[in-house]
Amino acid sequence: MQTTQLTTSKQIKIAIVVQDGMKDHLIGIINNHKEVLMSNYVISTRGTAEYITKMTGLVVDEKVPSGKDGGDVKIANMVVDGMIGLLIFFLNPMKNFPHEVASSALIRECNVANIPFAINAATADRLLSSFG
Repeated sequence: MQTTQLTTSKQIKIAIVVQDGMKDHLIGIINNHKEVLMSNYVISTRGTAEYITKMTGLVVDEKVPSGKDGGDVKIANMVVDGMIGLLIFFLNPMKNFPHEVASSALIRECNVANIPFAINAATADRLLSSFG
């Protein structure tokens, strides 16, 4: 089983995926950990990446399609290929999405690959704080 070591170099790829209705929960996390995020490689779905840049000034290194357009599957494949070291995935617990199967696959792949992931702000804060 693969184990990911968290480092403070550009070596780690951090994937950020946020479902509609949860993007505002991300801003504080981004602002509190901007230095860590800037010193690593950030991948995000297109809409989330644009929102992150607009609201925080953090430029996302790589954009994949939105979740409904296959972005969750693309990131899940990156996890399988050993390309993702940390996932921040804020799920909207109050809404069902048509691409929920893809979202579940992404979480499942992180579990299989032993990749740390956060599904809420408190966990994301703890994981990103571990870089310090």
